[in-house]
Amino acid sequence: METPVPDISPRHRFETRVSISVHRGEQHLTLQGWVRDLSESGLRAFVADSLLVGEAVTFEIQLSDARSQVIPAKVMRALGTDYGFQFTALSAEQRNRIQATLRESPELSRPQGGIIWS
Repeated sequence: METPVPDISPRHRFETRVSISVHRGEQHLTLQGWVRDLSESGLRAFVADSLLVGEAVTFEIQLSDARSQVIPAKVMRALGTDYGFQFTALSAEQRNRIQATLRESPELSRPQGGIIWS
């Protein structure tokens, strides 16, 4: 049986709305999405609008504390409306806020048997 490829960091169940800013040439888009899980390295979200793998985005996301965070990221995976994003620059404060949020959220187990981790 194959050993699954390890994640950059463990995923935790975390659901919230997210605002996503995208710049395409001179066009600025603000999209809405729904976060499904969160890790120290990124998040997974459903987004109805089309995004491109490799595209740079900026999230405005409400973590477990009262202040929303603005976090740059990159689209790493797209499967229909299900997207995987990797954070590209976190301040020490943002990393601490994410870690605090993760401590309050259950860790997700990784699927086995070749199932796509989406």
